Amino acid sequence: MMSIQRRKHQRGATLVVALIMLVLLTLFAISSMNASNTSLKIASNTQTRNEVTYAVQQEIDKAMSVAFTVVPGAVAGTKPIDINNDGAVDYNVTVQTPVCLSIVPIKNTELDVKNPEDFKCYVGGGVPNSICSNTRWDIGASATDPISGATVTIHQGVGVRVATPVC
Repeated sequence: MMSIQRRKHQRGATLVVALIMLVLLTLFAISSMNASNTSLKIASNTQTRNEVTYAVQQEIDKAMSVAFTVVPGAVAGTKPIDINNDGAVDYNVTVQTPVCLSIVPIKNTELDVKNPEDFKCYVGGGVPNSICSNTRWDIGASATDPISGATVTIHQGVGVRVATPVC
């Protein structure tokens, strides 16, 4: 008689334990999926930021590779960039007009007249300053990711020797 009552009390206990384990496993799976999605979003955002940064830096490098000190506004404007070469514009980079921050005349005594670049600047006859100056410029550019709306702005400083003061 005792064994029949014991079986009645144990009926369903296995089902309850199994259901609790199933709920715990489901919660663990959902938590893992959320963590994976978060990691994927972080990786995607990092890649996008790197692409936008590359596009902006590329346009700054292009601006520095030309004689921007002659007409600084000539390098300014919005430039379309195709990062992955698929024929579609990925980013529009806006290059700002370069700004001259300082100009320092080069003294004749600082020049090496044996160096052809320095000889171009040399002025004889006791004049203290040469016809060249060292200038410092700030070239800025920015781009916005069209999908996320994230904006990257970069300012690059550059020193340029010029034959005539332009600031």
